[in-house]
Amino acid sequence: MKRWFAPVIMAGIALMLLVGCGPAGQPFKFDTPPWSDGEVTVYDVLSREGATLGSTRWSWSRGADGVWTQAYELTMTGRHDRGEVVLDADLRPLRSWREMSGSRLETIYGVETITISRTAADGKITSQELKRPADAVDNEISLQAQRALPLAAGYATRYTDVIPATGLTAPIQLRVTGAETLTVPAGTFATWRTVMSTGPTSHDAWYGQAAPYPLVKYVNRSSGATFVLRSISQAGAAAPVAPTAAAAAPAGPPALNVGLLVAAFAVQYPLMLILPILLGWRLRRRYGVSWAIFGVGALTFIASQVVHLPLNWALGLLGGGRGVALWPLAAMALVAGLSSGVCEEGARWLVLRFFLKRTRGWRPALQFGAGHGAAEAIIFGLLALLTTIQMLALRSLDLTAVQLPGATADQVRAALAQFWGQPWYMPAVAGLERVFALMIHVALAVLVMRSFTHRNLLYLAAAIGVHTAVNTWAVWAMRTVGALWVEVGVAVMALALLWLTSRLHDKPAEAAAVAAETSAPTAADLKPVALTAEELARRADASRYQ
Repeated sequence: MKRWFAPVIMAGIALMLLVGCGPAGQPFKFDTPPWSDGEVTVYDVLSREGATLGSTRWSWSRGADGVWTQAYELTMTGRHDRGEVVLDADLRPLRSWREMSGSRLETIYGVETITISRTAADGKITSQELKRPADAVDNEISLQAQRALPLAAGYATRYTDVIPATGLTAPIQLRVTGAETLTVPAGTFATWRTVMSTGPTSHDAWYGQAAPYPLVKYVNRSSGATFVLRSISQAGAAAPVAPTAAAAAPAGPPALNVGLLVAAFAVQYPLMLILPILLGWRLRRRYGVSWAIFGVGALTFIASQVVHLPLNWALGLLGGGRGVALWPLAAMALVAGLSSGVCEEGARWLVLRFFLKRTRGWRPALQFGAGHGAAEAIIFGLLALLTTIQMLALRSLDLTAVQLPGATADQVRAALAQFWGQPWYMPAVAGLERVFALMIHVALAVLVMRSFTHRNLLYLAAAIGVHTAVNTWAVWAMRTVGALWVEVGVAVMALALLWLTSRLHDKPAEAAAVAAETSAPTAADLKPVALTAEELARRADASRYQ
């Protein structure tokens, strides 16, 4: 192995760790508050299909000491939330409270810690402490507080969303994606469209370009809920607006998506749980490669994650509130792809170098890659199957009867609505994704194997580069063009790599050379050595008696 290669790889990993906490976008800082004392905004809440579900109302008031208080109410069929968030003159949260379904949350923002107290409907009180991020924003005020940001073309920033209902924090990357003109019940507005991203989830919000920069529209991509501005009033004496009559919503669980279940059990789970094993069996029968190589490939994937997951956490791709996850999307996607490429292809190379020293050639590489891809597919398949079983079980429960806390019950309802409301074909798409990933893993294993059979580390570099490209596309496209186009791109790359795999088949002379180099010595190989030993012994005996 070239002496420079390992240090270069290690330096690359160290560089990713060092830049993981680097800055991105513009510093997070609010401008002068654009709202006025007594402002009231009212929004209609719509379902994904456009049906009216209810309304929400926000109001602002200012104290003599410059402290701002935002009060809000959300009224929907079977649900009524209300609360307040108090901000200092710089719009940093001081405290908040929220009442929902008989429970109450109270949050105190200290200098270094955040204290959350929960009072359940039965009077039981629990508390939790969090470390306060320097850029903390209370989740209940984030949509309205973003009005005070200097939104403009190309603007991007990040902050940490504190979610008292769950006791978690989430890194938010906010960026302006363009200018749009929207017509809502309150009128027609020139707006800035913004995207708020955290991990794999993104939401959209449109803010007026002219003062007081109102939130004109908001879309929650996960639940499909949409807020549209119905009215805005700067008058402090404005009377509360009666909630819009909510459309009749079924009190029971969401409708069973039969098509979704059929696609999952007929397509997704067989492709994820059975096909990888069939591929290993086929390679065993056709080429005679051992199941042991398949098993080592599977263990290699698991071992790679022992490094990959902590590395992603250090970079900020897992966890939150820091690092690469809040970089501009293209840069973040590239680092995420490189992290995966280095860890998984590096693990393949290390296993072939130190544990499978005598396993060489195109055919063993196929089985090695098949095992690697099979482990990933089966793990994801089992997780998907368990999720489906859980959603079936939760759908049959009466959440009111089991007396879940209000916030938890709402989270369960939202998860059920999201799961059963997804298009019926998505499980089939997920299953096909694993087929494409399996093809890619086999091709990458062939490339890594050739770094040994052809004594050229450029093949390893190529494997890392291809792996990086595939994952970079997946991360970037999921945020921009959607899941279906992600799979189209992955399918094109998988088919191209399948063709490459067939072209890299060892030529007869190369296969014979590899077999001769890696096979165990035969009796014929040992015979000349044995004769030479006998001859030496005879001559030694002869010389002894001379």
